[in-house]
Amino acid sequence: MSATKDQQVTHDIGMRISWNNRPVVSVRPEIADAKMDLPGKDVPWQVRRQNMKNVCLNCHNQNWVDNFYVQYDELIELYNDKFAKPGAELYAAAQPLLKPAKFSNKLDFVWFEIWHHEGRRARHGASMMGPDYTHWHGTYEIARNFYTEYIPELEELVEHNLHSDDPAKKKAAEDLKAKIASVLDAPEHLWYTNRMDDKERERRAKAAEEFRARYNN
Repeated sequence: MSATKDQQVTHDIGMRISWNNRPVVSVRPEIADAKMDLPGKDVPWQVRRQNMKNVCLNCHNQNWVDNFYVQYDELIELYNDKFAKPGAELYAAAQPLLKPAKFSNKLDFVWFEIWHHEGRRARHGASMMGPDYTHWHGTYEIARNFYTEYIPELEELVEHNLHSDDPAKKKAAEDLKAKIASVLDAPEHLWYTNRMDDKERERRAKAAEEFRARYNN
């Protein structure tokens, strides 16, 4: 928010952010501003990022600043593509099988905590260079709850309704089952279904061994 030799001080921090991390799926800030008809809708994220870099460069060198944004962008894209977008699609597919009142289903709470609690912690942690919040309180908990709570709860919904006498519920269960299979068929989830190819399995084993060799001494 501070002034630089090129910019006046501002308390509108939205003018220097390049991701809006409030929603389920992180979006560029001008997209969020357009929904609320804010003036920022006309300011592209690239301009906002350049303004923020101009602040950062008062204390840090160019490589440090550029590398921060490489890490930040990749964390946001990992979260969006691996968990947020497929998670939101699964939640939408599950709606016909849920009790209508919001948060009257376990699935409502599980999904809310994945994106709103753990997901936001991971994203905001990355934006503020907080590795503990990014990983231990963020991506680790996202993954743990996605695979051990969210997917099993969705699968239970399928099993409970797959042979329903209600044709609509039966069809919704079939559609949800297909959607779960489609999500878990993505390369980033193949480890969970024990379908990684040998090359990827070897690559991960080698990386783990290198990590242990570095930090176990």
